[in-house]
Amino acid sequence: MSNIREEYKCAKKSKFMQAVFIGAFAGAAISLFDKDTRYSVLENSKGCMSNMKEFMKNPNGVLTQVRETSSKVRSTVEKISDDVSFISQKVEEMKDIPSQVAQVVMETKEVFAAEDEEPSSSHHERISLN
Repeated sequence: MSNIREEYKCAKKSKFMQAVFIGAFAGAAISLFDKDTRYSVLENSKGCMSNMKEFMKNPNGVLTQVRETSSKVRSTVEKISDDVSFISQKVEEMKDIPSQVAQVVMETKEVFAAEDEEPSSSHHERISLN
Protein backbone atom coordinates (compact mmCIF):
# COMPACT_ATOMS: atom_id res chain seq x y z
CA MET A 1 0.00 0.00 0.00
CA SER A 2 2.83 2.43 0.85
CA ASN A 3 4.53 1.68 -2.51
CA ILE A 4 1.39 2.65 -4.38
CA ARG A 5 1.12 5.84 -2.37
CA GLU A 6 4.77 6.75 -3.10
CA GLU A 7 4.33 6.03 -6.81
CA TYR A 8 1.20 8.19 -6.84
CA LYS A 9 3.08 11.05 -5.13
CA CYS A 10 5.96 10.78 -7.61
CA ALA A 11 3.59 10.71 -10.57
CA LYS A 12 1.70 13.67 -9.15
CA LYS A 13 4.94 15.65 -8.68
CA SER A 14 6.02 14.73 -12.17
CA LYS A 15 2.75 15.97 -13.63
CA PHE A 16 3.00 19.15 -11.60
CA MET A 17 6.52 19.91 -12.84
CA GLN A 18 5.48 19.02 -16.36
CA ALA A 19 2.57 21.48 -16.11
CA VAL A 20 4.89 24.16 -14.72
CA PHE A 21 7.28 23.77 -17.65
CA ILE A 22 4.45 23.77 -20.18
CA GLY A 23 3.07 26.94 -18.58
CA ALA A 24 6.48 28.58 -18.66
CA PHE A 25 6.99 27.75 -22.32
CA ALA A 26 3.49 28.94 -23.19
CA GLY A 27 4.09 32.21 -21.33
CA ALA A 28 7.43 32.70 -23.07
CA ALA A 29 5.88 32.03 -26.48
CA ILE A 30 3.05 34.47 -25.84
CA SER A 31 5.45 37.17 -24.65
CA LEU A 32 7.36 36.85 -27.96
CA PHE A 33 4.34 38.24 -29.83
CA ASP A 34 5.60 41.69 -28.74
CA LYS A 35 8.23 43.09 -31.15
CA ASP A 36 10.27 44.83 -28.42
CA THR A 37 10.38 41.64 -26.36
CA ARG A 38 11.56 39.61 -29.37
CA TYR A 39 14.29 42.17 -30.06
CA SER A 40 15.38 42.19 -26.42
CA VAL A 41 15.49 38.38 -26.27
CA LEU A 42 17.49 38.28 -29.50
CA GLU A 43 20.05 40.85 -28.26
CA ASN A 44 20.40 39.16 -24.87
CA SER A 45 20.84 35.79 -26.57
CA LYS A 46 23.57 37.18 -28.81
CA GLY A 47 25.35 38.65 -25.80
CA CYS A 48 25.08 35.36 -23.95
CA MET A 49 26.45 33.42 -26.91
CA SER A 50 29.32 35.89 -27.24
CA ASN A 51 30.16 35.44 -23.56
CA MET A 52 29.99 31.65 -23.94
CA LYS A 53 32.34 31.76 -26.95
CA GLU A 54 34.77 33.96 -25.00
CA PHE A 55 34.69 31.53 -22.11
CA MET A 56 35.34 28.59 -24.44
CA LYS A 57 38.29 30.39 -26.06
CA ASN A 58 39.84 31.68 -22.84
CA PRO A 59 38.55 29.89 -19.73
CA ASN A 60 41.52 30.98 -17.61
CA GLY A 61 40.85 34.66 -18.30
CA VAL A 62 37.25 34.31 -17.23
CA LEU A 63 38.26 32.40 -14.11
CA THR A 64 40.80 35.11 -13.31
CA GLN A 65 38.09 37.75 -13.61
CA VAL A 66 35.84 35.72 -11.33
CA ARG A 67 38.64 35.39 -8.77
CA GLU A 68 39.38 39.13 -8.90
CA THR A 69 35.72 39.99 -8.53
CA SER A 70 35.25 37.60 -5.64
CA SER A 71 38.38 39.04 -3.99
CA LYS A 72 36.99 42.56 -4.35
CA VAL A 73 33.65 41.46 -2.95
CA ARG A 74 35.38 39.73 -0.04
CA SER A 75 37.46 42.82 0.80
CA THR A 76 34.39 45.05 0.52
CA VAL A 77 32.46 42.78 2.87
CA GLU A 78 35.37 42.83 5.32
CA LYS A 79 35.49 46.64 5.19
CA ILE A 80 31.75 46.84 5.76
CA SER A 81 32.05 44.39 8.63
CA ASP A 82 34.81 46.50 10.19
CA ASP A 83 32.73 49.65 9.73
CA VAL A 84 29.70 48.03 11.32
CA SER A 85 31.83 46.85 14.22
CA PHE A 86 33.26 50.36 14.68
CA ILE A 87 29.80 51.93 14.54
CA SER A 88 28.35 49.44 17.02
CA GLN A 89 31.30 50.13 19.36
CA LYS A 90 30.62 53.88 19.13
CA VAL A 91 26.92 53.31 19.76
CA GLU A 92 27.79 51.34 22.89
CA GLU A 93 30.03 54.20 24.02
CA MET A 94 27.27 56.70 23.32
CA LYS A 95 24.86 54.80 25.56
CA ASP A 96 26.91 56.01 28.54
CA ILE A 97 26.92 59.64 27.41
CA PRO A 98 23.37 60.57 28.54
CA SER A 99 24.12 59.57 32.13
CA GLN A 100 27.45 61.43 31.99
CA VAL A 101 25.75 64.51 30.52
CA ALA A 102 23.07 64.38 33.19
CA GLN A 103 25.74 64.20 35.87
CA VAL A 104 27.64 67.18 34.36
CA VAL A 105 24.41 69.18 34.15
CA MET A 106 23.61 68.41 37.79
CA GLU A 107 27.14 69.39 38.88
CA THR A 108 26.94 72.59 36.83
CA LYS A 109 23.57 73.40 38.33
CA GLU A 110 24.96 72.86 41.81
CA VAL A 111 27.96 75.12 41.06
CA PHE A 112 25.71 77.88 39.73
CA ALA A 113 23.37 77.48 42.67
CA ALA A 114 26.35 77.79 45.02
CA GLU A 115 27.63 80.85 43.12
CA ASP A 116 24.19 82.47 43.33
CA GLU A 117 24.32 82.15 47.10
CA GLU A 118 27.94 83.36 47.36
CA PRO A 119 27.71 86.55 45.31
CA SER A 120 25.03 87.97 47.55
CA SER A 121 27.30 87.63 50.59
CA SER A 122 30.44 88.66 48.69
CA HIS A 123 28.49 91.53 47.14
CA HIS A 124 27.70 92.84 50.62
CA GLU A 125 31.34 92.48 51.58
CA ARG A 126 32.37 94.45 48.50
CA ILE A 127 29.94 97.18 49.30
CA SER A 128 31.12 97.46 52.89
CA LEU A 129 34.77 97.47 51.78
CA ASN A 130 34.21 100.41 49.49
